[in-house]
Amino acid sequence: MNNPASRLRGTAKASTPQTNTPAPSLAGPGEAAVRTALGDDGYTALRRHRQATHTALGTLAQLLCDTAREADRLHTTLRRHATSARDHLNDALTDPFPPHTDATAILYSSRATEVHSARYAQQMHQLDLVLDAYQTALLTV
Repeated sequence: MNNPASRLRGTAKASTPQTNTPAPSLAGPGEAAVRTALGDDGYTALRRHRQATHTALGTLAQLLCDTAREADRLHTTLRRHATSARDHLNDALTDPFPPHTDATAILYSSRATEVHSARYAQQMHQLDLVLDAYQTALLTV
């Protein structure tokens, strides 16, 4: 009887040994920055503080999570625009008939990438400021 069943459903011991390698994270750079800065225990506390919406710390924790989520969204949009710009440039370079390349699409793609890059950098800076404010508030509690 290698794997005895528990009296509670779903709580039987696992028969395969668990490894210490962390699971690959699907978090974007905003959430990853928050997790890195706060650590595992701090990130758990952040989630708990978000539940307390009636406190200033809860509101600040919610702002931190929203700012990280927006940074992740902007990062995804930036990657999409950069991929589009790369594809347009590849098409222009491999097109055997250069007069038929769409220069407007290339210019729009690179301009959109530039705008989203600036907005993403701004959002990451804002995330850093909110993270500092949250950590300062934790010291005063």
